[in-house]
Amino acid sequence: MWVLIWAALLLSLTERATCNNEAPAAAYNITYSPAEITPQTGLCAVIPSLTQKPSVLTPPLTEGEPATLTCIAPGICSGTPPNITWTWRGTGDNITELRDSTTIQKREDLTSIPITHFSTLTFTPSVEHHTTKVTCQVTFKGNITTEDTVTLNVTHVKEPKISGSNTVREGDTLNLTCFVDSYPPPPSITWSKNGTTALEQNISVLGALTISNMTSEHAGEYVCNAQHLNRTLTASIVVTVMYRPVILNASGCVIQAKVMTCVCVSQGVPLPLIGWLNTEEYFLTKSVLRSSVNTTIRMHVGNHTNTTVECVSINEVGRVREKLQVTHKESQGKQGEEVSKDILAMLLNPPLIAAFAIGSAFSATICCIFLCLTGKCKRCKERIPKDSDSKSSFTNVAMLACEDQQTDA
Repeated sequence: MWVLIWAALLLSLTERATCNNEAPAAAYNITYSPAEITPQTGLCAVIPSLTQKPSVLTPPLTEGEPATLTCIAPGICSGTPPNITWTWRGTGDNITELRDSTTIQKREDLTSIPITHFSTLTFTPSVEHHTTKVTCQVTFKGNITTEDTVTLNVTHVKEPKISGSNTVREGDTLNLTCFVDSYPPPPSITWSKNGTTALEQNISVLGALTISNMTSEHAGEYVCNAQHLNRTLTASIVVTVMYRPVILNASGCVIQAKVMTCVCVSQGVPLPLIGWLNTEEYFLTKSVLRSSVNTTIRMHVGNHTNTTVECVSINEVGRVREKLQVTHKESQGKQGEEVSKDILAMLLNPPLIAAFAIGSAFSATICCIFLCLTGKCKRCKERIPKDSDSKSSFTNVAMLACEDQQTDA
């Protein structure tokens, strides 16, 4: 300032001297560009410049935990405080002006302690704040502005999500991707089947799982596992493999008493439908167990023995058709007739009749002897006087005689 004063005085003296010695000129343009300006100790000079930016201090941000941003205006001189504003740029070009919490000016002794202007912004970070931009703008006297922009990184994590079709046809390729929205991102994502079997994955894309030439054995629950800081996150999906129907060996027909019973058991995904060929009126029953269908029909066949029945099973993957094997089974009435025929044949055989007669006579003789001896012994016992002494010699002899007869028999 003193330099400017001295320069003004010197210019004034120069103009006076010129006016006294020369004729007045039309106009003068004087430019003064000092190489350096030195202010007095304890004072400060304000030199406007759009090159010095404010400082924005950002602490570590975690979802759900309050945090405070601080914007420090450039310059440490006294004078009119600058205007500090916050703006937030979300997705797209939307710009929202935010209200700061406080604007603080720190001043003590103007001759020894500089003045710092700063503003704080307190908020609770969320996932929506992640990767957004926050700008601090400082406006000085004379509409001179400067600003700085920072990108927010908010530590957060969401539950994993699995994308891709979980229904494939037999022979096709399964493509699944497990995505975890988090910061910082998970270092790795692994896959397992039914929670136990570890699976190899496509390492070119994080979280991608590819299985070619799918079969029915590949069906089941697939689980992706992701590690985020000290947490383990999981997500699962049930994979269904569609395949054409198969008619199982349990299928077949049985004819008994002029009634044919046919069973067709088919397995497939989606659950197949079963139809019958070469059949007329019939009675049908059906049962379902997981991916298998069991259909039974009963119909009257009369005297036809060369009847053929075909089972047709179909779903959206394919169609299969098979002739069922027919088995003839004799009825209980015919079985009784066969037994009667066997007895008649035996009776018409002389050697068999003689052997039967001899055996019957021998058995009858044995039975008669046994019955006679039993009855005689009983009569001997009845002849013993009731009031006789059981220890007498007569009683003993009678009892011995009965025992001897039983022994001989």
